[in-house]
Amino acid sequence: MLVKADIHIHTCLSPCAEITQSPKRVVEKAFNCGIKMIFITDHNSAENTGYALKAANKYEGLRVYPGMEITSKEEVHTLALFENMYDVLNTQNYIFGYLPDTNDPKEYEEQIIANDDDEFEGYSKKSLFSSVKLRIEEILDLVHQNNGLAIAAHIDRPSFSIISQLGFIPDSLKYDALEISPNLSIDKAKEIYKEYTKYKFIKGSDSHNLEMLGNVYTSFEGKNNFDGFKNNLRNTDYC
Repeated sequence: MLVKADIHIHTCLSPCAEITQSPKRVVEKAFNCGIKMIFITDHNSAENTGYALKAANKYEGLRVYPGMEITSKEEVHTLALFENMYDVLNTQNYIFGYLPDTNDPKEYEEQIIANDDDEFEGYSKKSLFSSVKLRIEEILDLVHQNNGLAIAAHIDRPSFSIISQLGFIPDSLKYDALEISPNLSIDKAKEIYKEYTKYKFIKGSDSHNLEMLGNVYTSFEGKNNFDGFKNNLRNTDYC
């Protein structure tokens, strides 16, 4: 079957996302847009992911998976994608040990935990938009040790990407794929970054509001589950 997957979605937990981007509304919008698989990837936290998974129970055929967008000490963003809550929470708990608490009331109030019924549950106590005091290599190792996929986020962006921060992608980094932002097509990315085409290039909406969700996705032929998505990363044909 043809699966449309959005690998990069924020909720109202991320301080840069709109308040309307609640887990319930994200899941509803994805379903209505015909997206079959989504990953919830808030900054340095998975505190809203369980609620998104619960909200998805109402929508047959939609698979919701946990994830995080982790910021290394080099200020490089990595998408960490997981099959289950156990693995993402193990990762989150380790990350929290290297992430400062928030002391800014404005930031604190922008990190909203909302349940599957759109009810306010609280605020995250960590400074989610801060860098984690871990190197990129340590983050990738952590993700893989917890059975996750590590994807270099929006490599074509002029900030918070592996290329913007380091100028290149070291061979020593064991990424599972490279994400291209909504601003660039896969074909154009293959021209610009031809030295990195040993990796699979994929796309996500990087949705921070409901209007963005559903506009950009990765499509693949296969099973609508985590293994189906993982197998797609091994396929060098681009959809």
